[in-house]
Amino acid sequence: MTTQTGRDWLDLASPPSPPRDLDGTTSRETGPGEAPAPSRGPAARRRLRTGLFPGRSPRGGSAQDTMLHGLAQVRSGAARAGSVAAGHLQPVLSAAAGPLGRVAPAWRDATARLGAHPFAARAADAARRAGTLPWGRSLLLAALAVLGLGAVFLAWCAATLPPLSGPRIPDSTVTVQAEDGTPIARRGVVRGRALPLDAVAPVMREAFLAARDPWFEDGYRLDAAGVAAVIGQAFRDTISDGPRAGSPRLTQRLVRRDLIGVAPGEPRSLADRVREAMLVLWLQAREDRPRILARALDLARFGPGLTGIDAAARTLFGKEAASLGPAEAAYLAGLSLAPDLRPDRDVTAVRALGRDVLDGMVMRASLSAAQSAEAGRALGGLSPVGATPVTRSGIPDLVVAEAADRLAPAPREAVVRTTLDRELQAMAEKAAARRLDAAGSGARAGLLILGPDGGVQAVVAGGAPLADTPEARRAASASLRHLGRDGRPVYDRLVAGPMPAAERRRALLTLLAGLARPPEGPDDPASRDGLFVGPAGDLLVGTYLSGTAAENGAGDGPEALFQDVAAQVAKARPAPQAAEAREPARETGSTPRGSARPAWQNPGERNAAAALHGVPRVIDTGRLRLDGQAIRLVGIEGQGGSYAREFRQYLRRREVTCQPAGGADLYRCRAGDQDLSEVVLFNGAGRAAPGAPPELQAAEANARGRKAGVWQ
Repeated sequence: MTTQTGRDWLDLASPPSPPRDLDGTTSRETGPGEAPAPSRGPAARRRLRTGLFPGRSPRGGSAQDTMLHGLAQVRSGAARAGSVAAGHLQPVLSAAAGPLGRVAPAWRDATARLGAHPFAARAADAARRAGTLPWGRSLLLAALAVLGLGAVFLAWCAATLPPLSGPRIPDSTVTVQAEDGTPIARRGVVRGRALPLDAVAPVMREAFLAARDPWFEDGYRLDAAGVAAVIGQAFRDTISDGPRAGSPRLTQRLVRRDLIGVAPGEPRSLADRVREAMLVLWLQAREDRPRILARALDLARFGPGLTGIDAAARTLFGKEAASLGPAEAAYLAGLSLAPDLRPDRDVTAVRALGRDVLDGMVMRASLSAAQSAEAGRALGGLSPVGATPVTRSGIPDLVVAEAADRLAPAPREAVVRTTLDRELQAMAEKAAARRLDAAGSGARAGLLILGPDGGVQAVVAGGAPLADTPEARRAASASLRHLGRDGRPVYDRLVAGPMPAAERRRALLTLLAGLARPPEGPDDPASRDGLFVGPAGDLLVGTYLSGTAAENGAGDGPEALFQDVAAQVAKARPAPQAAEAREPARETGSTPRGSARPAWQNPGERNAAAALHGVPRVIDTGRLRLDGQAIRLVGIEGQGGSYAREFRQYLRRREVTCQPAGGADLYRCRAGDQDLSEVVLFNGAGRAAPGAPPELQAAEANARGRKAGVWQ
């Protein structure tokens, strides 16, 4: 037999069910002494339909009979399914009966007390009267539906509340290095220890309250008005800084900024506002004021990735939170008001916020006017540990932002090596300091040095840090040399092509104008900045000087600073003598300008040997024979065998240019724009010699990470 589509399969193991009539009753045969059952024939079914739908004439009898028969079958199937489900659920219900039985008496008592309340009686009477109206039942159902949805929404908000300990983010460190591997800045995520309130200096507590909530000690009660004030403030986008506005402001800032994580000015959802009200009421009801203050200090952010007063004190000032002084406390409290500021970059802006904190401490009588003035003078010369002219320029942050995509997700430990030259940086800082001493107080000086490829080799910022602009991003990208993630190389820029002179000059002027911007507030708007740009060998140097020394526009001050830097560069890096001046040019060609001095050659060393040019013959991956002379590639321990054959295939009929690199037979060779030493190490066809330059060590690390060549 076949079954129709949509029908259930018959259970052949069970006895057939007795036939049922259309009304659901079981039909049975009449016994010998029994009266026949009432007829359920067509006439009875018509009477049933007429009773169900009075006033309508029965039309389409056969179709209605089929429909009623189908309804009867559905009813029978539902009854059977219910029996099966009850059998499966019986053990579960039996297990849950015990706890429910213990809860039932208390639930019945609570329900009885609630029902006996006069308000419940009035509400029930109002519901009965509303139900008698034509539209009352619909309105009542709609109200109940709205209340049900609201209860579900509140329950969901309560279930998704953030933890009171704050978000847990694993620590990570990004070290920004100079070209020689010296650290110049550190970035990352640091979470401090949870400290009791007595482990924080009293002046730090007072400074934090002056910044976050000067009226923290005012009385506050969680009565009806207090609860309404908390809810109302949770739905406001700003937190008032004036006198007490009816809500616990420190708790509200703690919840909104540190627990929920909404920065000032960011849009908030309805759920965030409800969660804020819930958490504020919870903390105010469960914790006292010292505990709330300690929690706020432990969860406050003191810059990007720096959380907690313990981490801030140790990272920025190298001391414990109990040892902070008034100036340091004002600096940290001001930084907590604008946690997007970098403490070692936006030093001037944080100092301005710290002065506002000192004024608030005087208002709270935490400091006298004389103590505030003394702390203000100390604050004027205060800088965090690690704050340098390089960090204040913003270059490390731009480089890290440019490398973020390659380092994602957040690494446990990462290294970013840049083109910054420590020798040039020291010259630039000393020259700027000399010009500032000559110019007197009120002047600002700075400079920027770009290499041939547009990478930043030295920078001194006396004004504002560089903004995140396309020009600044291009300079940061050109400054990248090596990226490492958790001990594994991620990116190496082995060969950097030169930037066109006009483009490099335009980029330098744009960046210099950004560095020369005065900080907001302290400078006189009538003062003018003088800028000067000029070459120093293969470098491009731009300088600026503001204040009294720049009264002639691009006058004597900036040009004198440029001449000072250019003289220092020429003294440390004398221009190599051109090959054409030492000997006649060979018939095969002459040495190109710009490649006379290798990037790793001693700047004060002169080349004693002549440049070579031609098609070489490979001895091994570290030695070539060119013009009848055997030469060694700089920084390479060569390999023979298959690696030498592959290298010969790579150089087949290609002309190379080799420049002396200091030794009798040591040369730096290029095939086009490719440095052959870097090519060999990058392909794993050799090992870096002891004392090899950083570029070659990076190429070897790249091959080792890829398990190429000899590193398989």
